[in-house]
Amino acid sequence: MTRWSRPWWVAPLGLLLAALATVAVIFVAARPTPLAAPTLSRQISGFPPLQAPLQDQGNSVALPDGRTLWIFADTAQLNTAPKFFVTSSAGIAAGTDLRLRYLTNAAGVPIEFLPRLPAERAGEVPGERYTAVWPTGATTLPDGRILIAYAKYAVQMRPKPTFTFLAGGLFTYRYPGWSAAPAGGAIRSNGSNQPAERFADDIWTPQDGPIASPVYSDGFVYFSRCEDLRCYSVRSDVPGLADRTAYRWWTGSDWSPDVSRRAQMTFGSDVPGQNPAIGWSTTLNLFVIADTSAGWLSAEGMLWVARHPWGPWSKAASFALPDCPAGGCYTLNVHPDRSPPGTLRVSFATNGIGPYVRVVDVPVEIDLPADPAAAPQIRTHNNASDCVPTTLTRCPNL
Repeated sequence: MTRWSRPWWVAPLGLLLAALATVAVIFVAARPTPLAAPTLSRQISGFPPLQAPLQDQGNSVALPDGRTLWIFADTAQLNTAPKFFVTSSAGIAAGTDLRLRYLTNAAGVPIEFLPRLPAERAGEVPGERYTAVWPTGATTLPDGRILIAYAKYAVQMRPKPTFTFLAGGLFTYRYPGWSAAPAGGAIRSNGSNQPAERFADDIWTPQDGPIASPVYSDGFVYFSRCEDLRCYSVRSDVPGLADRTAYRWWTGSDWSPDVSRRAQMTFGSDVPGQNPAIGWSTTLNLFVIADTSAGWLSAEGMLWVARHPWGPWSKAASFALPDCPAGGCYTLNVHPDRSPPGTLRVSFATNGIGPYVRVVDVPVEIDLPADPAAAPQIRTHNNASDCVPTTLTRCPNL
């Protein structure tokens, strides 16, 4: 067995999504005080009979009634009933609770939250090949719709795993609310557990690559495109989201429809991987990225912060991923609206065991330079900088 010793459908995620990332967010403190390192993580679970499905990714969106929508990529239950495999799923939690009620069909099987078309399901052979429609980030629009980016891949398992990017686009989901449930009864969506709807179908081509990680701010939705350890920012106003000609790239000074003029994001140290989701923290009034170094499988995560989604980004600050197995972890995501005070809540998927999605609350602190053009800095218990020991001591250059 290789280190990808998982069920057949999960192996692609360990290989591809180890290079994908997502986002994180933080808490402000005035001066560098020692903080304890996170020592525990908790696994996201469901109610029986879906208490421990295999899954990864794990984006979250705060809902208007205080609940939380969780969105996952490949999700399966292979050894207990109900047995199923979908390339996306979703569940609802009460506030910060990590026990989910999955959106299911009448048989109690999780629905495919980003439903594949018949043509995308055609030719699927378990253990050999399938077409995946994977979520790559989500954000809430001013009208209440939840916007979900997706990437579509042709996954070939034999003779060796290969992943071919086919297209990317957007789904939308309007949360219908939940009806009251009797004691011990299942909570059902008022909308009958409907999936998301296609909104901008396959607007990104293989030449474009996956345009991912949407975050809404000040009338625009910002996305990132990362390749070869270089990241770029692209945006559209809300009315233009379904029209690819409405998108503009950050050039270093303004926004242009000409992709050849795009400017690379700058990072104070280290770099994230292929899909570093960018999140907005209302607590910090900052944007945040979470990933592993270069997106590789790791037992250590990294955080960056910035005043703008295009940067400049801070130096990286590292933190441990508790209960991460020897095979490493991947698909880090940040959950700013569900972070306890003084911490940043980050989720990650385990490689080699499961995969399961686990959550850790990372104590963090922020330094905000007086110069608004300067990048803010983030510190954790075990800041990655060589001059910072695990006591959050300030670096000489901060």
